[in-house]
Amino acid sequence: MSAVADLHDLLDGRGPSLQTCVIPVEVITMAYNDAIAARMRQALSGRTDVVEKAMFGGVAFMVGGNMCCGVNRNDLIIRLDGHTAAEDLGSPHVRAWDFMKRPMPGMFAVDGAGCANQKSVDGWIRLALQHALSLPPKKARAAKKPGRMLKKGRR
Repeated sequence: MSAVADLHDLLDGRGPSLQTCVIPVEVITMAYNDAIAARMRQALSGRTDVVEKAMFGGVAFMVGGNMCCGVNRNDLIIRLDGHTAAEDLGSPHVRAWDFMKRPMPGMFAVDGAGCANQKSVDGWIRLALQHALSLPPKKARAAKKPGRMLKKGRR
């Protein structure tokens, strides 16, 4: 029997108890909304300087090495100037993003209703891109070499 079928049986009160049921975490959790991520990829598709990275339990899109936007659970995340307030954005669907239990300056979450179609996502991405492109590009970090680094003169 599949893990998904085991989960449905468990939730319906049939099948093994929770203590004996082994269900892979990826069946239960969803790190981010795939539909929002697809809209974001579409909005950024014409650019050659975008890198997609797994971050904050979701996915982030880097432009010129700087975080531009991302998806976390069912929220579209945008990075703007640190002096911007949620009220400045004029939408009831935006709030300061408090991923670490306190708002981070310039980071905002747009709930699912605020990014329900491509046109709305395009608008949020346009704002985030404007900010990301105003920042100096970051150089790619070199991969760390395996092994221990020794101070000069030590063995």
